[in-house]
Amino acid sequence: MDVRLSVFVATILVSGLSVGPAFSQGASSDSSAYQYSQPIEPTFSDISYATLSPSQKLDLYLPAAQDRPVPVVIWIHGGGFRVGDKHSMPRRNFGPPPTPEGPDGPYQIQVPDVAALTRKGYAVVSLNYRLLRRPGAAFVDFALPAVQDGKAAVRFLRANATKYGLDPEKFAVWGNSAGGFIAAMLALTGQEPTAFDDPTLGNSDISSAVQAAVIWYGAIEVKNLSIAHYITAAKVIPPILIANGDADTSVPGVQAIRLNDELLKKGAKSTLTILPGAHHEDPAFMATQMLPTFKFLDAAFGQ
Repeated sequence: MDVRLSVFVATILVSGLSVGPAFSQGASSDSSAYQYSQPIEPTFSDISYATLSPSQKLDLYLPAAQDRPVPVVIWIHGGGFRVGDKHSMPRRNFGPPPTPEGPDGPYQIQVPDVAALTRKGYAVVSLNYRLLRRPGAAFVDFALPAVQDGKAAVRFLRANATKYGLDPEKFAVWGNSAGGFIAAMLALTGQEPTAFDDPTLGNSDISSAVQAAVIWYGAIEVKNLSIAHYITAAKVIPPILIANGDADTSVPGVQAIRLNDELLKKGAKSTLTILPGAHHEDPAFMATQMLPTFKFLDAAFGQ
């Protein structure tokens, strides 16, 4: 089946993997929808991973029992590079997707189930990064410092892996919308130096590579900062899981399809799910894509 026709089906099979089923908008109210855990408090709050900006902080959630170094899932919130905060996680289901009123939202951040991840033996990070609120700024002005911060956070966590009991060889990034774009860039640029590597943010001798990436409606296409360009230049690409709604007007599903196509052409292990009827920041992602994402992470890290 031509993948461009697959937006009309609930499950997409790519590279021998099945992710699904995907459901339509409103699935979060279905009795069969994923039941999000009760929120928990971070083990460590407001850890500074760099010192250039007050925004360069993260929260760290650790499993209750750590008899060996644990894999890490780094969550990167969305918000158009203008709004959003690491305290959006953990949360519960919270109604229908918002109606955009402009570049500043409103945004409703869909988030991973942090308590479930820690029960499964993962450390979870919720990341803040520099936001740009200057009117009329180009996309590169928004995205460049945000991706630089993401890479700085990865380097910081790897440099301090022993301190926190983390496995430095098992880092995953998971983001939505703008956070999904950042996750994609981290996945594609970890093995070679780029403009996203700012040594002034610290730990410049430490690798910023990640070993898996999850991109929820983050396949943002721009001419002056193209994901496709970095796919072409990448020497190593980790496994990537992409999910997008076919009713998303902010990041249309066709962009996710093109991203997946480019990854497959490069020989990367990429899996794509299109959710019929799902909009941007749709609760259907939390309702239907949590377990498939857990399965993807477990496979990537041999959990």
